Amino acid sequence: MSSLFFMILQVVVIILVAPFFDGVARVLRARLQSRRGAPDFFQTYRDIIKYFKRSRTVPHCSHWVFRYGPYTLFGAGAALLAVMPISYGSHTLAASCSDVFVVLYIAAMLRFIFGAASIDSGNPYAGVGGSREQMLAVFVEPVMMTSLLVVMLLAHTSNLGEIQEMVRSGVIGYQIPAFAVASISFLWAMYVESGRNPYDLAEAEQELQEGVLSEYCGADFSIAHAGLILKQFAMIGMFLTIFEPWSFENPFLALIVFVLKAGIFYVAAVFIDNFGPRHKLLTSFRSNAIAALGVSFVALVLYVVGA
Repeated sequence: MSSLFFMILQVVVIILVAPFFDGVARVLRARLQSRRGAPDFFQTYRDIIKYFKRSRTVPHCSHWVFRYGPYTLFGAGAALLAVMPISYGSHTLAASCSDVFVVLYIAAMLRFIFGAASIDSGNPYAGVGGSREQMLAVFVEPVMMTSLLVVMLLAHTSNLGEIQEMVRSGVIGYQIPAFAVASISFLWAMYVESGRNPYDLAEAEQELQEGVLSEYCGADFSIAHAGLILKQFAMIGMFLTIFEPWSFENPFLALIVFVLKAGIFYVAAVFIDNFGPRHKLLTSFRSNAIAALGVSFVALVLYVVGA
């Protein structure tokens, strides 16, 4: 079958399955916090359907940036999942756009759209939430890019499919100290991007964390929320694609295993949610980010010295 078919298939499957794991995470978080929470694992599906039935409202001061923001967010999240070589190999047509730089640019565009829509909404709280999201990028993206730089230098390529095959075959991997240390710093960045405590608060959409969502209503809110879930799955998928690739020739089996692995990572993050309160952005979070950046630089130094 065409690799483009599998590219579309993996996006559709993850879009359909991601709300289920989000529902599992919500139920588990409620149980750990000794509250009732969602009645079952399918609550996120019901919420999405409920929001789609509601009417759409738009602030009078907003422009096309705010109006088309949810669709662009969702499209960027879907594009991130599409360029992950999950069900297609490195020697296919789809793999030509499966590149580390493509992922970084799409992720940066998603964050930029979020901030631009926040400002364009006219809500000062949404603007604060959008600026906070941009501030997160200042701390997280250097760690992520340095970790990926080490991997690209070791593999001598930025193509995700080729990197994945090298890790599978043992050409590069955890036997190389630089690769192992880079995986630690990238794991931290992936966790922060998933919007979990203590760095973020997944259920604080109506607070300053993601104030822009409070200005959306109906289908717009549903699509924007789904786009953020897809982004979280894409960040987990990036880690699994590079650092934990499992070799399966059957594309359908590879897709099923990937969804299960990503779902387990997504749900397992809930346990860390309950370790303590959310960090302050410019104090505790900055200290953690500097430590993670130091780890990524250690990985880069190990590569330079040939370790």
